[in-house]
Amino acid sequence: MRLIFILLLLASSCTESFYDLELSDLEGKKVSMESFRDERLVVYVWSGTCLGHTEDLKRLSREAPNLNFKVVTVAIMMDEGEVKKVLKENSIEPSYPVIVDPEGKLAKKITLLFLPTTILFDGRGIPIKSYPGLPEDLVSFVSSHE
Repeated sequence: MRLIFILLLLASSCTESFYDLELSDLEGKKVSMESFRDERLVVYVWSGTCLGHTEDLKRLSREAPNLNFKVVTVAIMMDEGEVKKVLKENSIEPSYPVIVDPEGKLAKKITLLFLPTTILFDGRGIPIKSYPGLPEDLVSFVSSHE
């Protein structure tokens, strides 16, 4: 049943601005996407059921400092406890904000065709490129959109 719900969410389309989203961090504190306004973003969207997400999250920690975009990850359809467990069990120490989206609000704003997926946003919050999973050469992928 949960998988069907996720698929329905993923098929939804954009209805409002990315900046209208209010999600939470790993401590349960509210995080407004508005706080990222005017920043170019690499948003890596994942779920505990995604294949390859643990290696992607580790690689993101290594590569984030080399990017001219701010890196943020969004754990969709997972609560804070589930995300913390995945990070701890896989020895992942993120060098980027990890945002939790247990209700799939992001999928109501942006059409997600794949999980995991990487989405580049310009400084206005408009998606400019998406990629299934994490691009093998993330630095080149991002720099081609600077």
